[in-house]
Amino acid sequence: MLKTICYTSEVNSSLKLMELEALFNQTQSKNNIHNINGVLVKRNNLFFQVIEGNPIIIDTLYEQIKKDSRHSNIIEFLNKPITKLSFKSFKIGYSVVKDIDALYSLQSYVLELEKNNNKNSALFLQIIEDLLSDK
Repeated sequence: MLKTICYTSEVNSSLKLMELEALFNQTQSKNNIHNINGVLVKRNNLFFQVIEGNPIIIDTLYEQIKKDSRHSNIIEFLNKPITKLSFKSFKIGYSVVKDIDALYSLQSYVLELEKNNNKNSALFLQIIEDLLSDK
């Protein structure tokens, strides 16, 4: 059994560039060790993250994420069991998206949300569009 959690949050405005880089590196390293797949995007003052993997590990990680002072105002889009990994094809299993082209690889995840008529899909799709735009 697998699980996915998808959320967005506001970046703490006091975070410095080096702290953000450290966060991205720490996220990638820890999640690769724990076989967590997913993606982390930061655009302007917004984090967008998808994590997927073993339900116990995902739930534990998400509880830590919710307590992390580096962000606030978490909006959860998905928190449910899944049958297959959406981000398994990403380079190392867990990717930090640093350029606009890599955001297009989220397309299958977005299409799956839309296909399943997820109650938050409209908001989720709007956030993806915002991340892809040059605002």
